[in-house]
Formats: sequence, C-alpha cells, structure tokens
Amino acid sequence: MKFADIKGPLWEATKEPLRLLVLAVISFTIQYLTNSNTQWAMVLILVLRFLDKLFHEWGKEIKDDNLIKGITRF
Repeated sequence: MKFADIKGPLWEATKEPLRLLVLAVISFTIQYLTNSNTQWAMVLILVLRFLDKLFHEWGKEIKDDNLIKGITRF
C-alpha cells in the first residue's frame, strides 16, 4: 500500500477531529467572554456540530457548494 492510496481517506478522517476542535475553540471563547458556566460551552459544541452537519447535508441535497462546507468550511 502506497501513501498516495491512503492520503485521501487519511485527510477525510482527520477533518472530523479538526471540526470538533474549531467548534470547541469557538464555544469556549464565547463561554470565556460571557463568563458563563463551562457546561454551556459543551452544550454549544453539540449545537454547533449539529448545525455544521445540518448545513453540510442540506448543501448536498440542494447542491450548494457553500453549504456543503458547513460552519467549519472544510
């Protein structure tokens, strides 16, 4: 097996943790700036991930390249 064979699947698998990291940074930044409870940051991560996936699936359905990228844009 060559690296070129696994490069595409490896990148696709890497994008999911990166998406969660981006959403977590956004959530904890909002939590920090608003001085709210840390538990709300966890809830916000879940809401943002849901919206990211919703926009992605909706974009695939209507064939809109901007929506396919979701909130995280990758």
